[in-house]
Amino acid sequence: MDAQSIYNYARNKNKLITNLISIIEGILSDGRVDEKEILYLDTWLLESELISRNYCVRTIRARISDILSNRVIDNNELKFFQSDLIKIQKKLLDTPKLDLYSEESDRHLLEGLCKGVLANQELNDLEIRYLKWWLSSNAALKNNFPGKEIYILVENILADGVITPEERASLKAALTSFTGCDLEVGVVDGLSTKLPIDDIDSLNLKGALVCLTGEFLLGKRSKCKTEIESMGGIVSDGITQKIDYLIVGTLSAKDWRFQSYGRKIEKAIEYRDNKNIPLKIISEEQWKTLSCDTIY
Repeated sequence: MDAQSIYNYARNKNKLITNLISIIEGILSDGRVDEKEILYLDTWLLESELISRNYCVRTIRARISDILSNRVIDNNELKFFQSDLIKIQKKLLDTPKLDLYSEESDRHLLEGLCKGVLANQELNDLEIRYLKWWLSSNAALKNNFPGKEIYILVENILADGVITPEERASLKAALTSFTGCDLEVGVVDGLSTKLPIDDIDSLNLKGALVCLTGEFLLGKRSKCKTEIESMGGIVSDGITQKIDYLIVGTLSAKDWRFQSYGRKIEKAIEYRDNKNIPLKIISEEQWKTLSCDTIY
């Protein structure tokens, strides 16, 4: 790796850490954490591969995995997680060589804050007022693009003490435009909440243990099962450590983490990424395309 590559690596890594610090700030800005915010944070961290080995990042993802493991999130879990986030944020602030005082880092902090307040696809009054206070406390951002435009919009919205639905929608649209964080279409950071699909060159299902999840263009799950069995595969109803392939249907939504079938995908990710189980997560398209090239 040459000097420029090393510089860019460090710069991009610092951007993500700075973003994360402020995403946590935005999530906590109304004094509570909800399930959608947890799912957003987990998705954002999953897509931020550059910092995946960071201890704080691994700690957050482990906490989230524990919370989601039984599919029921109670208020005590949310309160404990909120407390954990405060501690983890303080730890992140102590990251060696992290620049938090430049014009570039200011923008990254603002981006993160806006992503955090958008995390549950809502903007409540406390979050809007916090955004104004935060910008008021940072003169460099308040007086320069893009912070200046956001600050003026928030100030005008709060001027009469009443936040109308139209004003709330206009601010949400402005923050979405600034961050690229459009959760309604499955975008968490200017990037789609992409399925964690493995890149494979060939596929042989003969003798393989296969699990299906999501909605398939091919049709009902029973039809997919019959076709896989005709190729010599064995279909399992659930994810186990013996699974060879998890096939995700083409019609599965990009907000898969908010859907019931997302649990199978998350469990497969856990086995693949954290327990070194050699299973592959593939798409319906990969299954149909690659299996056509294989003679059974």
